[in-house]
Amino acid sequence: MTHPLQIKGRTTAGACSAVAAFSAVLIAGPAWAQMVNSTNTVRRGHDLAAVACANCHQVAIDQRSAPLLVPPAPSFDSIAHRPDINADALEHFISSTRRNMEHPTEMPNPYLLEYQVQQVVTYILSLRK
Repeated sequence: MTHPLQIKGRTTAGACSAVAAFSAVLIAGPAWAQMVNSTNTVRRGHDLAAVACANCHQVAIDQRSAPLLVPPAPSFDSIAHRPDINADALEHFISSTRRNMEHPTEMPNPYLLEYQVQQVVTYILSLRK
């Protein structure tokens, strides 16, 4: 006869250990997922910036060619290290600053979707040391 506190030949202590281990995985899961997501976001931001921003900015040390704009726009590294820069300021600048007839030297529209702006912002902020 199976004891009421046994589960398929295991005691409740064994079952509790299994539940505790599973709970630890569930608790650590979101933190691990966030870390992986953040790493992926940085990588995607780097890759996107290499295509969309490298004609005007030095976006990375490993950039294949120099920016075409003369003189080039500020490097992403220099932007990242400005004391007044944060995610909100970068998102606002990338999303709203546009070259037009009144402001011919402003940044052109990069035509990025909101999640792409966030990827580029995450990449830029990852350059802080």
